[in-house]
Amino acid sequence: MELKDVIGSDWHTVNQNCPYCHSFCGFSCLLILSGIPSGLYGNRLIKGICPACKKIVLWLVNSKEELLLFPDVPTSTPEPNTDMPEDIKQIYLEACKVLNYSPRASAALSRLAIDKLTMNFSKKNTLNDRIKDMASTDLPEKIITSLNIVRVVGNNAVHPGKIDLTDDESLASSLLELINIIVEKCISEPKKVNDIYNKISSKKKKSK
Repeated sequence: MELKDVIGSDWHTVNQNCPYCHSFCGFSCLLILSGIPSGLYGNRLIKGICPACKKIVLWLVNSKEELLLFPDVPTSTPEPNTDMPEDIKQIYLEACKVLNYSPRASAALSRLAIDKLTMNFSKKNTLNDRIKDMASTDLPEKIITSLNIVRVVGNNAVHPGKIDLTDDESLASSLLELINIIVEKCISEPKKVNDIYNKISSKKKKSK
């Protein structure tokens, strides 16, 4: 059975992925509202209860699609790197939040995130110039490539070119993964090395 088959006043079992606990299981589903105006035939609000975590999910279902309304968080986006600067993290989380509804908006926000991030490593005026500046350092080539990917795809989201992001959620999601990789290499790894160095230096001082 699919969500579009949930009708009447009875509970139905529909296999779905839970956006909370990520279990794939038989949700208890009930039609709670029908005839919602949207321009599409058969627009209905369906409530589902996950048997694993007991949390409630809401879907808007019509003749063409099933849209997750609640919870309002994409299920497949990675958590932000713990070392991600707070201002960049807020942009990252916003990109995650809109991913399900607008991959283009998410990609544009990802570009904004690296725009701000690169300002911590270069004083050049434009994102493109800052990336070129960072390329002259000892950063791995794959990080420079990752920065350019987010820049180019993000640019296309705002100024459409060869890349159509209208429905490409997977591509927009990949940009979020790249941001975490960039933060790991640019911030987390140097921080770990510095922490180890400080520990060793501290022990040397104590041994004198």
